[in-house]
Amino acid sequence: MRLRDKTINGAKWNTAATANNALVQMLKLFILARFLSKADFGLVAIATMVIGFTDIFANMGFSVGIIHKKEISKEEYSSVFWVNLAVSLILFGIICAITPLLSIYYGQSELNKIIPLLGLQLVITAFGKIFQTLRTKELNFKFISIVNMAGVYAGAIFTIITAMIGWGVYSMVFGMLLQTTVIFATYAIAGIRNNGILFHCNLREISGLIKIGGYQMGAQVLDYCSSKADIFLIGRFFGMEALGVYNLGKDLLMKVMMINPIITSVATPAFAKIQDNIPLMRSTYAKILNFLSSINFPIFAVFFIFAEPLTFFLYGEKMMEVAFFIRLFAVWGLFHSVGNPAGILMVSLGRTDLSFRWTILRVICVVSTTLALCYTTIEVLTFAQVALEIAFFFAYWRMMIYKMVQTPLREYVGSFSFPFLACVAAALPCLILLFLTRNYYVQIGNICLFAIGYVVLFFVFRRDFINEIWSMVFRKKIQEENE
Repeated sequence: MRLRDKTINGAKWNTAATANNALVQMLKLFILARFLSKADFGLVAIATMVIGFTDIFANMGFSVGIIHKKEISKEEYSSVFWVNLAVSLILFGIICAITPLLSIYYGQSELNKIIPLLGLQLVITAFGKIFQTLRTKELNFKFISIVNMAGVYAGAIFTIITAMIGWGVYSMVFGMLLQTTVIFATYAIAGIRNNGILFHCNLREISGLIKIGGYQMGAQVLDYCSSKADIFLIGRFFGMEALGVYNLGKDLLMKVMMINPIITSVATPAFAKIQDNIPLMRSTYAKILNFLSSINFPIFAVFFIFAEPLTFFLYGEKMMEVAFFIRLFAVWGLFHSVGNPAGILMVSLGRTDLSFRWTILRVICVVSTTLALCYTTIEVLTFAQVALEIAFFFAYWRMMIYKMVQTPLREYVGSFSFPFLACVAAALPCLILLFLTRNYYVQIGNICLFAIGYVVLFFVFRRDFINEIWSMVFRKKIQEENE
């Protein structure tokens, strides 16, 4: 099968799985908001922040190196497997050791149980991570999608049932553990059966992977610090309930950006195969940005305009405070969604060093701003994050995109200007109706009006784009033969 066809086929499977998983996770969240307290969501936000940080070290950036390298031997990936497993066990021990300190820092004794339990995810993941990466490198997204959907469904069903019978915060904890176990146990079993694993570990053999992945891991550590600095400090200075409300808004907007990981996970290995053709990478990347913004921008626009009615229907009346954060994070998400796909270029070109340098700047700005404002109000802190993301949009282009593929700013902005203008045009009549009535049930029709207006604008002015997407999704003939 040709590379283009394999990529499109992978995108179809990845789209179906990611959309399905995001919808299931959001539905789970909406149901849990009616059974769990705001503080419960705050506790889980703290625990997942800790586990997410240590997980970066567990992988050690090997996934990036494996995808970038065109050929990898059985000895090399076996060495990666054993190193990942050893590091994960060490990190789990460190998590258990520092948990009492975190419990004291936040004044929440419940964290002494929650964090170590979720820490088991590190060890479980280590058994299947390398085999997931190998499937990604092969563009075998059908298998990846089916496995991920099975895990998400198992975890969601278990979490909802246990929340209904009164397990409280532990319904989320054990649901996450079940999801991780289903996914990575499947990867491990299938991977060992199909690829095998050797009792072999040689760090010298994988030194090249460590070099490429090292920059990426450093960048991920710093980027994680900048993205989670708010969670770390809000829980300490504003309390678990405030953190729970804040994180419900932020987490929702991160989940609706479901199309980005679909495209990046499929495009990264495909771009790695054309890494020697910069003009082709630049033009293809512009198309990817146009496609992503055409889907992301109207979603963020809906959440910005209709934050109150959406909060009412999704989370219930007791969670109406979330509406303020949904509106602000919709603006944050719009700008973030444009810069986020640049990982495609960094990994495929092996320029993780650029990512590392950029992230140093980002973490300094974000952490210093958050520290300076944590003595004000949580609303002021959120406004500052949005302002920083807008500033990062321009800095990111100059320091990253332009250096990698020499895309001029005018061309960069032009790749997503039409979706933005279409959102503005489609929103105008909706804003009039929004001011005339605040009835939440009427606003459902208003949302539909916005969607229809946006689609009509695309059909009138961008028929070529619609036809191109249609031909990719419904190709009648898939040619064989690799390029």
